[in-house]
Amino acid sequence: MVLYGVSVGPGDPEDMTVKAVRTLEKCRVIAVPRTGGERSLALSVAEKAADLQGKEIVFIDLPMTRDSVKLSAAWEKAAGVLTGILEREDAAMLCLGDISVYSTFSYIGGLVAGAGFEVRWCPGVSSFCAGAAALGTELVSGSEVMTVIPYSSPELGQLLDRAGTKIVMKSGRNAGKLKALLREKGLLGSTAAVINVGLEGEKLLFGEDIPEEPGYFALFIIKDSI
Repeated sequence: MVLYGVSVGPGDPEDMTVKAVRTLEKCRVIAVPRTGGERSLALSVAEKAADLQGKEIVFIDLPMTRDSVKLSAAWEKAAGVLTGILEREDAAMLCLGDISVYSTFSYIGGLVAGAGFEVRWCPGVSSFCAGAAALGTELVSGSEVMTVIPYSSPELGQLLDRAGTKIVMKSGRNAGKLKALLREKGLLGSTAAVINVGLEGEKLLFGEDIPEEPGYFALFIIKDSI
């Protein structure tokens, strides 16, 4: 049996690929990651693009933490649930954005593959590609370089000094600190924050207009031609 990791894009159901929709519609079991028992955004997006009526929805509860021990335990538990399903039938697991970019599926899918099951990845639109489209700009052209940086990287300051386009993701509650760092480096005037891309309340803000607390789904694009 096969576990499909299915990318649903950053928020707009029209950004889901035909392959993603077809994969969800052919699998009877849909695994949905969530934190704190909250309604899953990935599921909300998928329901608007694919017919999920009659599907068995299996919620994968994950802790909102950076504690590696707790995370590993949650991934192991999730993999155990999925391998139990795969003993009898295929299953699909949802992922916001593109499944190859900072996704939980990379850990859980790896454990499932290690247990001897086939795992297939279904690509999708990444948040930064959707963000560039919302801004109406290219991310890179010609021989330009693009650097994708998680805010938690210990090399954040050095990476921001690189030439080319910089994408900063996962800043969360540290967005104010990131804004201060960008100002200090003289980069704030070349920065756009794309907030809730593809969702209701999408905002495109620039430089000093970027709020200190833009919200969880905030993406920073640093580019000379912003």
